[in-house]
Amino acid sequence: MSETKTFSAIPMRTWRWLGVNEGLMPENITDTIKKKQILVEAGQQDQVILTNRESAQYEVQVHIADGGELHLVNVQLVSAAEPCTGRVKVYLGKGAKFSYTAVEAGASHVAAELTVDMAGDDSVSDIWALYFGDGSRKVDMNYVIRQGGKRTDANMQVRGALLGSSEKIFRGTLDFLEGTKGSVGRENEEVVLLSPAVRNRSVPIMLSHEDDVDGHHAVSVGKMDEEKLFYLMSRGLSEDGARAMLVRGFVEPVSKALPLEYAVEMNNLINLELKGSLK
Repeated sequence: MSETKTFSAIPMRTWRWLGVNEGLMPENITDTIKKKQILVEAGQQDQVILTNRESAQYEVQVHIADGGELHLVNVQLVSAAEPCTGRVKVYLGKGAKFSYTAVEAGASHVAAELTVDMAGDDSVSDIWALYFGDGSRKVDMNYVIRQGGKRTDANMQVRGALLGSSEKIFRGTLDFLEGTKGSVGRENEEVVLLSPAVRNRSVPIMLSHEDDVDGHHAVSVGKMDEEKLFYLMSRGLSEDGARAMLVRGFVEPVSKALPLEYAVEMNNLINLELKGSLK
């Protein structure tokens, strides 16, 4: 029996019994590694859209030079019968801006890591992520933003929906390094639980080695609003249709940043997965 390998780990370990310190490499993962490098020159603006539909180990390295701007869209739609991993590493120069929209909506077991190194003064990161777990899927995510430059601004917003017997761990870390004076950081995760059999673990972490910073983090976990559901059904929608509408509204802050074709695909996926599954 082969030893299970660690794929990713949080910067500061917590109680071992929680089982959240490390994210494991999915079993039976292919040896195929698909790598991509993205370079944004000083003062340049760019948008890159990545779509992952095949089981593989995906690795992306991003370098944004001083004053550069990048919007990276990363959509994972691997078959529900196959595992995959995704690793994104980003470096920001002085005054650089990085916008990231990520969707984890496929694979039997996905392990995803995002590391953003805000080394440059006045750099900005705006991170929006969406995950969707159904059946017996496993979703394991580890996002780390390291704020090193002065007056950096980091925003991490995550939305998720879980149903069936799916499992999810999201680790989100804001790390204020020494010297990052005048920096601000915000982290928020909102999860809707659509089945009593799901397992959700949320691990918000804030580290600070500097006094002159402003950091905020929060997690909200709840079930579907039954009053809103009843209202929509009273207006003529079926239960499946009403639930799908509420879920689409819940994930809309992320899906609105997607290109139209992917937003439509996400809506279709939500309708398909929710149909008849929440009785």
